[in-house]
Amino acid sequence: MAFIKEESEDLKIEETFTVKHENPQEQTELVMLKEENEIQNETEEKPFFSSEEESTKPEQTSSENRSQETESDSFFICSHCGQTFNSKRSLEVHTKVHTEEKPYSCQQCGKRFVQERSLKPHMKVHNGEKPYTCRECGKSFAQIQNLQTHMRIHTGEKPFSCQQCGKSFTQIQNLNVHMRVHTGNMPYTCAQCGQCFTHKGNLNAHVRIHTGEKPFTCPQCGKSFTQKRNLTVHMRTHTGEKPFTCSQCGQSFTHKASLVTHMRNHSDEKPLAGLQRDIKPFEDSDQEEKNLSEGLSTEQI
Repeated sequence: MAFIKEESEDLKIEETFTVKHENPQEQTELVMLKEENEIQNETEEKPFFSSEEESTKPEQTSSENRSQETESDSFFICSHCGQTFNSKRSLEVHTKVHTEEKPYSCQQCGKRFVQERSLKPHMKVHNGEKPYTCRECGKSFAQIQNLQTHMRIHTGEKPFSCQQCGKSFTQIQNLNVHMRVHTGNMPYTCAQCGQCFTHKGNLNAHVRIHTGEKPFTCPQCGKSFTQKRNLTVHMRTHTGEKPFTCSQCGQSFTHKASLVTHMRNHSDEKPLAGLQRDIKPFEDSDQEEKNLSEGLSTEQI
């Protein structure tokens, strides 16, 4: 079964990456909706020390470091989903993903956060402050780590690799979510029909099958969609945008999945039978809803 990817949108608080950066064949990386992605970013696997703790922390020998790494691998494991962490604090914060505990709330909009340090940069949304600008494309960000992650779109860097299948990701939280493909962990369950999903975003979209809600409507033709990203992809039928170009022959495509299929014509690898020349995944909202109603998370289609 093929896996589809979309690139995660601007980390914690901004929903700004366009679909032209997506890879529909590897959608594991983008399909997460903003709420889940925010929490996962807050629990990135890094040891936490305050400045005081860091300054007083004794130096360790190489053997002690190796011992500590072993203990981290052994002891800081989430009992809910199996993710591992380098510190107990990171595990404790991550556990709030499962308990949905968000004790810090924005006074202006009511948005809630797992950690206070995530609330502070969120306030830049209200004052419009985006001091960090990409030199490549001019896109601005409220937080420097969002800019740093965004730059991987331009550099192609994917530093986080799956040990089981070798698939790489730009962010560690996307690797963690991808691991559910191998573990079979589907922690999000529909209360109405019992279908399970690997991502909360897929569950939210699936629930719209029951409610009939299609909140994203094309202003040109009136076609409606259950998810914003599907509307964005659909808009290419009106604009004629084909952002994915073959480096060997110059042919352009509306989706990267189509380019990947096309590239097989230039190699010894034969295209899979039955694939269209220019694939348009999820452009048909009815097909999308059929997939979601059958319990298929979009990264598994």
